[in-house]
Amino acid sequence: MTTVVLVAGERHTLSAGDLYASFGSRGPGGATAGAGGWLLDVDCDVVRPGAPVSARIPLGEDGPVVLLLGRISACVPGRRITVVHDQPWRGRLQLHFTDEVSDGVPGCRLRVTADLDEAGLAWWMEQRGWRDDRAPAADVHRIGLLTSKTGPGAVFAQACEYLARLAVDRVNAEGGLAGRRLEVVVHDDATDPGRAAVEARRMVQDGCRAIIGSVTSASFEAVRRAVADTGIPLIHGVLNEGGAGEDNVFRWGERPLAQMRAATRHLRPAEVGHRWHLIGNDYSWSHGAHAASRRAVDEIGGEVVTSILTPLGTTDFAEAIERLQRSDARVVVSSLVGADEVAFERQMWRSGLRERCTVVSLVMDESTREHIGDEAAAGIWTALGYFDGLETEANVALRRTYREQYGAWAPPLSSLSEGVYEAILLYAAAVRRSGGEGGSEVVRELRAVGGDLPRGRVLAAGPHAMAQQIHVARSVPGGFRIAGA
Repeated sequence: MTTVVLVAGERHTLSAGDLYASFGSRGPGGATAGAGGWLLDVDCDVVRPGAPVSARIPLGEDGPVVLLLGRISACVPGRRITVVHDQPWRGRLQLHFTDEVSDGVPGCRLRVTADLDEAGLAWWMEQRGWRDDRAPAADVHRIGLLTSKTGPGAVFAQACEYLARLAVDRVNAEGGLAGRRLEVVVHDDATDPGRAAVEARRMVQDGCRAIIGSVTSASFEAVRRAVADTGIPLIHGVLNEGGAGEDNVFRWGERPLAQMRAATRHLRPAEVGHRWHLIGNDYSWSHGAHAASRRAVDEIGGEVVTSILTPLGTTDFAEAIERLQRSDARVVVSSLVGADEVAFERQMWRSGLRERCTVVSLVMDESTREHIGDEAAAGIWTALGYFDGLETEANVALRRTYREQYGAWAPPLSSLSEGVYEAILLYAAAVRRSGGEGGSEVVRELRAVGGDLPRGRVLAAGPHAMAQQIHVARSVPGGFRIAGA
């Protein structure tokens, strides 16, 4: 395997030990504290193996800034930190700290090396317009995965590509599809609907027979508008607010009304009161989630008194938090996604508002929870169809295979990544039952798929819903405690 090593260095006036100790430290509201956040605008709560790390990397002088997501795999105090990362590509950063004196001034030299393998190099080349547009081989059945390797959605999409490849390996080990080897190509929507439409058209041109989306509802709707007339299956495998579409459009995943009804059964009225407050992103997902929340709250005799919507990509929630502080907020329901949810929950925790508020987060999966951090996420409720900690026989096997393939430092499994795994398996089952390789027969079979999968028993309820059990969980140090488990 080809590996490219990128090296950069800079001098600091702090000693090596002091600079090491400041790695990732941030002030209230996410602002840089002193020397903290000095490298690539890093967030890291504690320097120890396993700690989640996020860093913002500029792609050239005039290019966009992307979020690199990973975790510390090793460290030597005052000397070295090693970060393995999964987004936007799989790789490794090594930070070396060396004390030195320059022109009589003590300080240290920081040297950073970044390993870039073939997949990472291909990702960098694609950002500069060098795309691999080769058609599939004659013996290949190609499908596309559209996910968010960059943008705010990258936080919840960390393991999606890994789960897609595990599902493809399983299908091929079972003989493939109609004598052909299943292949998945992965495209990045950058958490942007316009980019999603472009990438969907590219996947169709490149011979994909189906597109599976682990993206926001806004991106999936852009995909539907762009390529629904092709007739190939378009599957939204993650939680969504629902909606209609052509016969080949499938909206699977959890629905906010089911999530909220499950959550409210576990919240004590004495804790949360009757007045509820909602915050979300200003697009179709949160609009639907807010409508569902109002219905669920009304069913238990409560009232929604505040509804706040912010643009996707918001990083400063000071105004929203001040508005909640001025209110009598006792319970807050968040439908913010990805990096937005991370920023909001961390800032809400730092403000002290969490001391009086119960929080229900509809899109806080395991990856998002990790980047919020153990302290800031403690006590937050969520309700999803899948958690890494589920002890179904299929999930125990999936966890084992995943760790064997991708290692101890790979991101946790979550509903949003496991949904990709299940979508590919269900698609493969539909192709096999259709007796063909695609077209209307596969679409018809997809309308009735089901099975016992890692999250439990699932069954398609028409093209726009998937019947499944919703589990309620509360964030605790290290993960989630599933209610009743």
